[in-house]
Amino acid sequence: MHLKFAALVSGTGLILGLGLAGCSSSQTSADATTSPSPSSSVIGGMTECTQAAIEPTLRAELNSDTQLMDFSDLMCADGWATVNALIGDGQQGAPTSYIFEQEGQFWIPKQAADVCGTINFNTEPVAYPSDAQVPEVLFTAACLT
Repeated sequence: MHLKFAALVSGTGLILGLGLAGCSSSQTSADATTSPSPSSSVIGGMTECTQAAIEPTLRAELNSDTQLMDFSDLMCADGWATVNALIGDGQQGAPTSYIFEQEGQFWIPKQAADVCGTINFNTEPVAYPSDAQVPEVLFTAACLT
C-alpha cells in the first residue's frame, strides 16, 4: 500500500512540475536581460513618421503656458525625426527645432546636446560628427538650426 501511495505522490509531483514549467515565462535570453518599459514596448507595432503620430508627443513637451502655433518641416530617416515648430503664447511665437527618436510605437523627444555629437563649428561647412546619433541626412535640420 505504501508503494502505491509513493508512486502516486511521485507521479503527482512530476505532473505538477511539468504544469508549472508550462506556465513559466517564455522569455528568450535576450528578453531576460532587458526590462520592458512603456517606451520600448512594441506591443502595438511601430509608429509612423507623420504629424499625427509626432504632434501629441511634441505638445506633451510644452509648458502649460506655451502653445504649438505651427508644425512644419517634418523630416524622417532611420527611426529619427526632426520638426520645426512655432511655439509661443498664441499671439507671438518663436521657431524651435525638435528631435525625436522612434522606439517601437512611441516617439521619444531627444535633446540636441545628447544626440548631435561633438560639433566642430570651426570648419566650413560644419562636418557631421563621428559620435552623432542622429542620422547624417537629418544632421543639419536637427543640430544646426
